[in-house]
Amino acid sequence: MINDAIESILKKAGTFSESYSYELTAMTHLEIYKPKQIIHAAGQVELNLYLIQSGFARGYYYDRKGKDHTVRFWNSGDLLFSYEGYYKVPSFYYTEFMESTQAIALSYVDLIELNRRLPETSLLIKYALLKSRIEEHERQHILTLPANERYERLFKNHPVIFQKSPAKYISSYLNMSRETLARLMGKH
Repeated sequence: MINDAIESILKKAGTFSESYSYELTAMTHLEIYKPKQIIHAAGQVELNLYLIQSGFARGYYYDRKGKDHTVRFWNSGDLLFSYEGYYKVPSFYYTEFMESTQAIALSYVDLIELNRRLPETSLLIKYALLKSRIEEHERQHILTLPANERYERLFKNHPVIFQKSPAKYISSYLNMSRETLARLMGKH
């Protein structure tokens, strides 16, 4: 189970030896989370990266008025990687598993140690950093679009979000009111 999930990520990241896959797998472990469980709070240094085997998560922050703003969603098969955690910098974000979740965890300390010993690790790190950056860029780009295009793009590219997330988090992610989201969903 863990092996298959890790192999899937490694195939996406590059070409890795069998011994590398074995070493990486040996450093990971499965963690199980309950719905609404916060695994990381703002101001803390994130300790682990996660490969979500089953479940759903979101990343968010609170503004000065105490309102939360959703900035990321992760679904089964997604790599929950934080460059702040990798570089040991306190994060601005909270990470919450929104439903029962099984996630394969690898500590950033172990990842850095693995990179020191096995240069192949740099391919995995580059993949994770690039994927994270692409997702951030997509989020920034989507916010430049008119409301209907933001909605259509998210619905087309990530329909599972509409199945697994409450409308208040989707509207927050899309930077629109719940009323606007409801109107757009009604038209769709």
